[in-house]
Amino acid sequence: MLRSGRPSKKLRHPLRSNLSVQARVMADPNPVGIRRRRYGLAPKCELRDLAVAVRPLPGPLDLVHVTSVGAGREIVSLGQIEARPCAVFKRDLVYMFLARPAYRLRNGAAKSDQINRFPCAFVIRPDMLGAPFHVYPFDTGAGVSGCYGDTVDPHVYLEDYELEADLSAAQRHIAWAFGGNRQYFEGDLIPGLARGLHTWQSVGLGWLTIAGLAGTGSNRPDKRASAVEVAYSTNLPLKGHARLAIFPQQLLEDDRGKNSAFIEDLTKHGLTWETYSWRPNETPDFFADEITRIVRRSLQNAGQL
Repeated sequence: MLRSGRPSKKLRHPLRSNLSVQARVMADPNPVGIRRRRYGLAPKCELRDLAVAVRPLPGPLDLVHVTSVGAGREIVSLGQIEARPCAVFKRDLVYMFLARPAYRLRNGAAKSDQINRFPCAFVIRPDMLGAPFHVYPFDTGAGVSGCYGDTVDPHVYLEDYELEADLSAAQRHIAWAFGGNRQYFEGDLIPGLARGLHTWQSVGLGWLTIAGLAGTGSNRPDKRASAVEVAYSTNLPLKGHARLAIFPQQLLEDDRGKNSAFIEDLTKHGLTWETYSWRPNETPDFFADEITRIVRRSLQNAGQL
């Protein structure tokens, strides 16, 4: 019935409207970052399948947690790495990478004279940690936020890349993609790997394209692009799990004396430590290579590389 002489409006069916919005989202050819898979669509498991029968497997690798010095001091004071809210997976998680100190700090390219803004790292033994919450073949936060740029296939979703949630799956992935731990640490894929895949294996091909950013000689290098991300959903005690801490030398000792209280806390948690020589008015990213050298040497000494 018409009222007040106004023409009637055609009502839109709410379900049809929602479906049209979803269709537009799915058809978007240029999303910003890797998208989450829409509810109701099962993830693909190509990466798991590609590596399932690979032998021999490389030896286990330690985990590396990189954070700011300010956060690292809190970790040492508390004696644990606390699970913190994750914007991607909407739950509290502790994030680490297998072997590589690849995480980049927010504002890492901005110069500062505040030592708390600079990087530190913890090297963690994984053997007593139990099963992780998830394992992915790259930094998921970087992927979702668009850091991998136009290398991302817009129709391969984040969940499609997930590996099985155990560290043996990570070892199989490393064997398939890199051939060994040393090549994985450097980010160097097995040459010609993509030629062994079918053209329709979009997850495998998509990951190889992203992972190429981490390789030696990449024109836009980003070690996060193939660093195996391992997340845990519980707090991680330092004692019995962390074997090495890396901090600026000037946090432990400067020209006026030693930071005895901090050194005492490190010792109390059973940590050994190594340092890099910090200086003000550099960028946090500037010291990433030095931390990488320290971690590489530590893993080599442990027989892992």
